[in-house]
Amino acid sequence: MKKWYVMVLAILLLFSSLPGTVSAKDVNKRDADNREDFEPGDEVTVKVATYNTHAGIGVDGRYDLDRIADTIRESGAEIIGLQEVDVHWGGRSQYENEIKILADKLNMNYFFAPIYNLDPPSEGSPRRQYGVAVLSKYPILNAENHNIARLSTQDPNPSPRPAPGFLEAQIHVLGEEVWFYVTHLDYRPDPTVREMQIEDMLEIMSGHSNSLLVGDMNASPDSPELDPLFQQFGDAWAMTHENPGYTYPSHSPIKRIDYLFTTPGMEVESAHIFQSKASDHLPVTSDVTFELGSHPFDAAGLSSLIDYFKEAGEFASDDAIRALKLHLAVVSQYEEKEQGEKVIEHMKGFKVLLDHQEESGLLSGEAYEILRNDADYLIRGWQ
Repeated sequence: MKKWYVMVLAILLLFSSLPGTVSAKDVNKRDADNREDFEPGDEVTVKVATYNTHAGIGVDGRYDLDRIADTIRESGAEIIGLQEVDVHWGGRSQYENEIKILADKLNMNYFFAPIYNLDPPSEGSPRRQYGVAVLSKYPILNAENHNIARLSTQDPNPSPRPAPGFLEAQIHVLGEEVWFYVTHLDYRPDPTVREMQIEDMLEIMSGHSNSLLVGDMNASPDSPELDPLFQQFGDAWAMTHENPGYTYPSHSPIKRIDYLFTTPGMEVESAHIFQSKASDHLPVTSDVTFELGSHPFDAAGLSSLIDYFKEAGEFASDDAIRALKLHLAVVSQYEEKEQGEKVIEHMKGFKVLLDHQEESGLLSGEAYEILRNDADYLIRGWQ
């Protein structure tokens, strides 16, 4: 097992019924600095990106996922939204599960949101899927594949109707919730469907702050249908550059149709178009800064983390799990009453229990390290 991601809360509570969902045991992890270097109120900068991968087919017409992986790696992106991702789709991508392959190559967590989810070509084969995805070096806590208006390319006589493929991922960056959305809007010259899609997306995103929206909008910045996005979000490229920022086609760009949008309160430090011929689009990256919240961890989050470690086989005893969760249930009651002294007192007891379990071999050293660090961070938030 790779080393656990010590810096952030490593929960994965993905919707198990959704196609493309990753189980806890499939999650990739990476090394990081110690979270004790960060406090509530600190500012954190994350490099985010968007990239239409064209199903892994480059400007030379050749399928090569290694080139896509190299491009993402060299861009330095920590969270990246991908469009035109194939999962066992067809011969053009060798029927491969592209997002899992990329996640393995890059040692990142992922979630896939299919737009199309079709029957396999033969009995016993995987379903044919095509859609959008997110790769993240930070833990993905929850993810969902939302419906928005679509005009299907698979139906002979399509009409606009709700269909999946708008990805929402709740990602913890040093414990702070970031809501990351990935989209791929309709490509047709008539903007009607894009107008409907944007209306649907804004309604879905309205419930969260600290949001990032990335994707291939298939429309230039002067397109009227994009106005609602510009009114509510910051356009990372326009906020940092005066040049047009063309991203398509990659061999000789003449259009800007790939965007990174941020909600108010996030500061865009920079934006960059990364040169690559691995796809017909160029990836766009941006350094986005936001402030850590005052209480990024709570007892409920730690309890969910214990569930995660249980699924991953990090505990040797169900009794040990029950003891920890019972302790956290008491802490949660004091949190609700905002009795900080009681929270601190019982969290110190939680740490003593963790020490005993680690010494007795009831949980792995890596799980112990993360749970104890999270407990310390929660205590500091109430001091």
